[in-house]
Amino acid sequence: MLEANRHPNINLMTYSEVDSVDGYIGNFKVKVKRKARYVSEKTCTGCGQCTDVCPIYIPNFFDENLSARKVIDIAFAQAVPAIYDLARDSCVECFGCVDACDQESIDFSMQDEIVELDVGTIIVATGWDIYQGPEYGYGKYENVLTQIQLERILAPNGPTYGHLIRPSDKKRPTKILFINCVGSRDEKTNPYCSVVCCNLSVKNSKLIMSEHPESQIMVSYIDMRNCGKDYEEYYKRARNANIIFTKGLVGNIEEDPLTKNLKVQMEIVGADTIVQEEFHMVILSSASLPSEGTNEIARVLNMEKSPDGFLKEYHPRLDPISTKVPGIFLAGSCQGQKGIAYTVGQARGAASAAGIPMGRGEYTMELIRATPSDERCAKCYKCIEACPYTAISINENGNIVVDLIKCRGCGTCAGICPSKAIELTYFRDDQYMALIDELLPIEQ
Repeated sequence: MLEANRHPNINLMTYSEVDSVDGYIGNFKVKVKRKARYVSEKTCTGCGQCTDVCPIYIPNFFDENLSARKVIDIAFAQAVPAIYDLARDSCVECFGCVDACDQESIDFSMQDEIVELDVGTIIVATGWDIYQGPEYGYGKYENVLTQIQLERILAPNGPTYGHLIRPSDKKRPTKILFINCVGSRDEKTNPYCSVVCCNLSVKNSKLIMSEHPESQIMVSYIDMRNCGKDYEEYYKRARNANIIFTKGLVGNIEEDPLTKNLKVQMEIVGADTIVQEEFHMVILSSASLPSEGTNEIARVLNMEKSPDGFLKEYHPRLDPISTKVPGIFLAGSCQGQKGIAYTVGQARGAASAAGIPMGRGEYTMELIRATPSDERCAKCYKCIEACPYTAISINENGNIVVDLIKCRGCGTCAGICPSKAIELTYFRDDQYMALIDELLPIEQ
């Protein structure tokens, strides 16, 4: 990220969001809303004097709310750019930060601003969110955490500086249960597999065991799906490290009010009865969900979503990078959850696909497009509803208008029109009849 920020041809617009997008490939008009940071990016040196004098603490979103941060603070140590931001909603406006700043970088009068950009191609890489349902006492019991929260606990720059402790009493847990497929592969929540959960439980359980070999770790799974190069070998190494993998389902979880330990009922495949065990901590391998940014960008770009809520690609197997709109490409988990290797490969493919027309300076397309006829149009507007590319609209006279850039010549509109008032160029009915007559002449 730091290298990208220093590149002369890359402009990072942090603390910003896309407000609207118009136009077409090579000529997109993008409006970006730059949110008020209340700290000047030009003069802030990142000295931290404002944070030192700030009296108010708020939950730290970067640490998954497992720690606290000041109202004015830097997002995390390696943030790019290293500029402080102010959570105005929680600020008591004591203006101590203003007095402490030698550079006079803090300005409470800042307002959001709209920046207009001319863009040739667009790559959407909005990431994913994690499922946080009420299953297994999450949000109710302190020692029931998600994998992302455990990642922050195990991180050297995390809230506990890499020391494995549980939130309730700050003691190190020695008996830990991992539960896979929480909120995924379930018809009631998300029927799809979230891809990364099995490997994540193997990685984190093995990481704990390597630091604390005396730990007792159990992983409850429906199926272990360790797909990818060397992942199966990694899973076998975890089994050889005395991590217990049990196939089955977890039922009820209750907390002991005195010890804060968790009493777990499990139905294990091969066991005749329901097994009850007590654990110090439970880690949930929760489902991957489309991020809020993914849902918002789908609205802004008028993009389709697949049934799982992720952005829909042009073709799931043959072209998972392109979208129905020429010039807009997908990368990463906005299109569907995937591992690191697949994400990197798709990102490189999206960058290459977006760079080809930009490098050539032109974009060539076949003009096999829908052509409407005002005389025959009954104005039922079924073609507008049927068009998968939103390329058909109505002008001020109520007549059908086809956008030649958005139209991909699929023929859906021509097939649904009851009065044959819209046809594909070069694929009209009279052309087909003439071709058939030539191929199959009628002998006299």
